[in-house]
This record gives sequence, C-alpha cells and structure tokens, in this order.
Amino acid sequence: MERLDAAKKKYNATKDRLTREKNTQENLERGNKLSVEEYKESENMMQEVEKEIRELKETLFKDSQKLFKLRAEQANLIGDISGTLSASRNLQASINKLKQEKQRQQELLYNSEYQIQ
Repeated sequence: MERLDAAKKKYNATKDRLTREKNTQENLERGNKLSVEEYKESENMMQEVEKEIRELKETLFKDSQKLFKLRAEQANLIGDISGTLSASRNLQASINKLKQEKQRQQELLYNSEYQIQ
C-alpha cells in the first residue's frame, strides 16, 4: 500500500509539474507570438520610414537643382541690371553733355544776336 501511495503522490506531483510546464509553455508561446508580431510591425514601419526617406531625398535633390537654376538666373539678372544701370549712367552723362553743348550754343547765338544789333 505504501508503494501505491508513494506512486500516486509521485504521479500527482508529476501531473502537477506537467500542468505547470504546459502553462509555462503556453505563456512562452504567447509571448513568442507577440514578439513575432511586434517584429513584423517594426519591419513594416522601418520599410515605410525608409520609403519616406527616399522620397524626401528625391524631393531635396529636385529642390536643390531648382535652387541652382534659380541662383544662376539670379546671377544673370543681376548682371543684366548692372549692365542696364551702366548704360543708363552713360546715357545720362551724354544727355548732360548735350545739355551743356546746347547751353553753350544758345549763349553763342545770344551773343551773336546781341552783336548784330
């Protein structure tokens, strides 16, 4: 009888241990499943971020090219403005010379008319 009781105790202890191990295994499997899902989710997020980075880099490159063209155009316009200002100053100087020449000729004409009288 003692052997039977000892065997039953051993059986019950083993059965309890098996139940605990099964519960532990189920918990570990659930944790593993959650970890795999989180890993897949983070992989998807990483791919989305990488895609966004690529798109932003392309946009930056296009904007940089546009800026380069605009700066070249700005330099050309500044050159045109500078040339136009120089031409304007030269024309103003010519106008002033002509005004002085006109004034001199009017003075000569006035003196001539004065002498004729």
